[in-house]
Amino acid sequence: EKSDEDESRKKLEPKIKAWSEEHGKRKQLRALIGTLHTILWPEANWKPVSIGDILDDGKVKKFYHKASRVVHPDKTHSLDAEKRFLAKRIFDALTQAKVDFDEGAK
Repeated sequence: EKSDEDESRKKLEPKIKAWSEEHGKRKQLRALIGTLHTILWPEANWKPVSIGDILDDGKVKKFYHKASRVVHPDKTHSLDAEKRFLAKRIFDALTQAKVDFDEGAK
């Protein structure tokens, strides 16, 4: 189990970093949601979200909650180790970006 996770980490870390960061800085929530389809596994059935769909703050929150449900650790038990690892990292990145988003709205 542990070595599976290490394998997944080695394989997926560059992909996750490319999706969640730019020039060493965390990407904003809108950017993460807008590109989520590029990192999720096909069976997640996530439909690409256009930037036009997330200009409105309320819509950003709606898609954030929708995305969180797809990658939430409670919802990914049946996935293989690699997808679980990916889901957890996506969930963490979305959660952190949401905190930044909410702080920016204050």
